[in-house]
Amino acid sequence: MNIPHAIWWGFGVGFGVFLAFFTFEFLLEHNAERSGSYMTLTPFRQRRNRETGEITLEDEPVDFDPRQGHYMKCGEVLIALSSASLIFVPEHYSLLSRTWVSGTLLGTAMILLGLSVVYTLLFMALMTYFYEMFLFRQQSFTAFRSSLMFALGFSGFASFALAYLVLSVVAVISLSRP
Repeated sequence: MNIPHAIWWGFGVGFGVFLAFFTFEFLLEHNAERSGSYMTLTPFRQRRNRETGEITLEDEPVDFDPRQGHYMKCGEVLIALSSASLIFVPEHYSLLSRTWVSGTLLGTAMILLGLSVVYTLLFMALMTYFYEMFLFRQQSFTAFRSSLMFALGFSGFASFALAYLVLSVVAVISLSRP
């Protein structure tokens, strides 16, 4: 295994995914933020008039607690799958053909799995922290914080998916060798 290449590829792809998600979301949120002074975790309910198709805002805000529970459960599942993969994938490395390419790709996948855990843990921690701060001072939830949460959550999922894509390439390389 070529460790330096695996490290550079893993962290490069992992941080690139995070920066892409953050930049994309920040540009969207920043433009949306200009219409108001801050972002919100509890927008007002919207109803569509069935006859006219118009959307009207109601006085009742949407509660964030149920959504936070769903996000936390998704994060828990992703961390469990990534952590288990970090343990079980290297155990089966001896079954694979050991070429430079498969070794580098396997190392890259392992780093992406590790980043998946880190991103998801940060997402869960910051979501809880930002929500608690939002409950006391709604103006504390800014476009930057919203974009950071979005980028961490989706980077965790994307890193996991990319890691398994890379692992499938390693398996194909190993199976194609005599």
